[in-house]
Amino acid sequence: MTDRFLQVVGKGNRKRWCFFSDDAAELLQIYAKGFRHRGSPALFTAQQPLSGEVNRLSYRTAHHNWKKLIQDAPELNGIRLHDLRHTFATERVGLMGIEELRALMGHRNIQTTLQYQKVTSGQAQKAAQRAFSSLALTESTEVK
Repeated sequence: MTDRFLQVVGKGNRKRWCFFSDDAAELLQIYAKGFRHRGSPALFTAQQPLSGEVNRLSYRTAHHNWKKLIQDAPELNGIRLHDLRHTFATERVGLMGIEELRALMGHRNIQTTLQYQKVTSGQAQKAAQRAFSSLALTESTEVK
């Protein structure tokens, strides 16, 4: 995999780095060639219906598009676009340190990151099993 990343402007006009996979790179290429408004420095753009002006995509427009996209998927009913950030954090618990996760999410304060990440029962079970295995290994080497 080639290192792939881009910088986005987020809430409060803060710049954040986004890292993505080769699969996402292919989809971004398709989007950029066929759907992105040329002449805008922003990657994700939207055109104002009345004025025709092109701006960077707002959260409001992204939310509206998300709602339209999931309207025929009842299993996603009630899922907010912002919930994807919580899922991202939760899926990475145990895969990386909290400081790495904080940096990936673009948070200044570790407390903000802690609000996003949750430990699922499956993750807790795996952590307990690792601890039991580690304890068993320690006890068996102490007995010898």
